[in-house]
Amino acid sequence: LIIVTSLYISASLGLAGMVPYEEISETSGFPNGFRYVGYGWAADITAIGELAVLPLVVLVTIMAQPRLCYAMSVDGLLPPIFTEMDSSGNLREGTRIAGIVMVTIATLVPFSYLDDLISSGILLAFTMTDVSVILVRQASPTDVSCYPLKNKVVAFNILSFVTGLLLRSFYSHDATARWVQIL
Repeated sequence: LIIVTSLYISASLGLAGMVPYEEISETSGFPNGFRYVGYGWAADITAIGELAVLPLVVLVTIMAQPRLCYAMSVDGLLPPIFTEMDSSGNLREGTRIAGIVMVTIATLVPFSYLDDLISSGILLAFTMTDVSVILVRQASPTDVSCYPLKNKVVAFNILSFVTGLLLRSFYSHDATARWVQIL
C-alpha cells in the first residue's frame, strides 16, 4: 500500500509539474499532459495504457462481486438467494443478479456520474474498513465504553461529507455567486 501510494503521489506531482493545474484534463490527464508539453509519443503510450487497464479493473470488480454478495448474505446483509450454490460450487443466482444490476446501472447512469460514484464508493469502503479496525482494536463488541468512539467516527464521516459538498460547490466556476447566495 505504501508503494502504491508513493507512486500515485509521484505521478500526481509529475502531472502537476507538466501542466498548469487549471488545464489538467479530468477525463484523460496524462495523455493530454504529455501532448501539452509536446511529447505525442508518450501521450499515445499512456492513452493505450489507460485503454488496456480499464477493462481489467472492471473485470476484476465483476469477478469479485458474487463472492462479496455471498459473504454479505452469509452475514445476513443480503437475501439468502446469494448463498445458493450449484453442484460445482458456483454462485449462479448471485452472479446473475449482480450482473443484471451492474449492466442496468452501466446502461442507465451516465459515465461522468458513474465515475464519481465509483470513487465515492471506494472511499466509503476504505473508510468503513479503517473504522472497523479502529473499533475492534479499541474495545470488544460487548464493551459499552466504545460507544463514544463510534459517535466520534459517525460525526467525522458526516463532517467529511458536508465538507466535500461545500468544497465542490464553492470551488466551481461561479463560486462568488454561491457565496453571495449563502450569505
